[in-house]
Amino acid sequence: MFKSIITLSAIFIACASFADIRFKNIYQNNMVLQAGEENAIAGKTNPEEAVELSVSAKLKDGKTIQKTLKTKSDKQGKWLVKIPPFPKRTNLEFEAKNASGESAKISNVITGELWLGSGQSNMEWHFGNNTVEKEFLEKYQKDADATNGDVRIFTANRFVLPEAVDEVCGDWRIIDGKNLRHGISQICYIVASQLSKALDTPVGFINSSWGGSRIEPWISKEAFKSSGVSFNSSNNTEFKNWQEYEEFTSNYAKLREEYIKNFPKWIEQNPTGHLQNQNRASRPKMPIDVLANDHNPTNKYNSMICGIAPLSPKGVLWYQGESNAGQPYFYGDLLKLMVNSWRKHFKRDFHFYYVDLAAINDYQNQPVHYGSWGGIRETMAEVLALPKTGVATSIDSGGSKMQGLGDIHPPHKELVSTRITNMALADVYKKGNPKAARSPRYAGEFKVEGNKLIVKIANAEGLRKMQGKEKLTGFAIRGENPRDWKWADAEIKGDTIILSSPEVPEPKAARYAWANRPLLSVESKHGLPMLSFSTDNGAYVDWGRQKK
Repeated sequence: MFKSIITLSAIFIACASFADIRFKNIYQNNMVLQAGEENAIAGKTNPEEAVELSVSAKLKDGKTIQKTLKTKSDKQGKWLVKIPPFPKRTNLEFEAKNASGESAKISNVITGELWLGSGQSNMEWHFGNNTVEKEFLEKYQKDADATNGDVRIFTANRFVLPEAVDEVCGDWRIIDGKNLRHGISQICYIVASQLSKALDTPVGFINSSWGGSRIEPWISKEAFKSSGVSFNSSNNTEFKNWQEYEEFTSNYAKLREEYIKNFPKWIEQNPTGHLQNQNRASRPKMPIDVLANDHNPTNKYNSMICGIAPLSPKGVLWYQGESNAGQPYFYGDLLKLMVNSWRKHFKRDFHFYYVDLAAINDYQNQPVHYGSWGGIRETMAEVLALPKTGVATSIDSGGSKMQGLGDIHPPHKELVSTRITNMALADVYKKGNPKAARSPRYAGEFKVEGNKLIVKIANAEGLRKMQGKEKLTGFAIRGENPRDWKWADAEIKGDTIILSSPEVPEPKAARYAWANRPLLSVESKHGLPMLSFSTDNGAYVDWGRQKK
């Protein structure tokens, strides 16, 4: 990781031309701009220099429009011009000139719909991965050839930086059957293709993802500073706020010296795993070198998100959380912080859709699996309190032939991609039924009547037992003891689920699908699985935390 950082300045230079005027790297041949609205075109030249942008627009009907727009660069040499709205399928060419006579050009730019995808490996997951079946790849190679240039994807290069920069490295590609398997995100491509067909428009995706990444690196320093939220860092240390983190990292040299001196002594005093766990509070904290680890807060935002602006996505797809599953009690606040800060950065109240985590490991064999992915799935859903958000569940997306049912990377992303597309069509483009695009989920309300606990379900249209299931399974119920869960009998009644157990005469709480690979049994009439839930804030209770 350190090697990639120390060579980063050279790489960013390679992202740009060496002329005295240029476009920002993300403005390239073959890119997609938003149709029907103003677009900001940005670049760099000499400080405080006049810039002239020539725009040649060829409309779908063959008519050509020429425009010349003028501006002046700022003291850092940055320039920005806003071009007027053009309808979809307008082909654009740009030439930027400065007062010194230098020029830069980009061409084959098209107007359509622009989206952003981000997250970790399941968002990166491409058609060339070794668990992807040949038939699936060939199906989408044919699909890509049939798009006729309407799907275009920018894949961001993976780098980290301790401070934000105004560039993102990567390349735009027009996707066809030949280049589909070469690092192209399945989710980005499939959603783009489906949207393109449904809307009869070009669709561009910016894919800025990093396998194994936590959520903290994708959030800006400004957001952390202003929020005061708690988070985790690369050395597994918890910080109450950004100020505490900055104080810790600023003393790296001193802390490194103390760690080298004191950690061997602590190991000698706590040689067994039991003692190390028992006395973990006294364990010396490993120092954090902000330049040496890609899990550090803000460092992916700095190099892979910040510089996308002033491009502004119509919507954002997020598939991440596996790397934060060990501290789910942080995740809800962090995800809301990220969404709000990105909306502010991109100056757009965009729609945000996330994918919850796929099932892994063995099937659920106890009413509740403590410390399982039930917790991270629950806290991910806290972002749904924000407007214009939605979740596409992947909990039933299945494993792979090579890795088995418990594969952490479902090899084929068609199922979740279609769920995302359906939400986007209904919400953003007003095509389709929003209720039909959303999974049933706990509505946040329950009541107790005698020995029965009655749970209210949202998005409950046609709530039913899953096709092929003999009975409702996966439900747990308990009394006062938060560690004494029993399997629950369940009955669906309208938009409620009635739970009971002869072993729990006075129920206090319930859960559903609380396991890494849970038992699922409930869906809407549209075939969408009900999301896992707890009525007792299980993501916090299981880890001995208090929900804020």
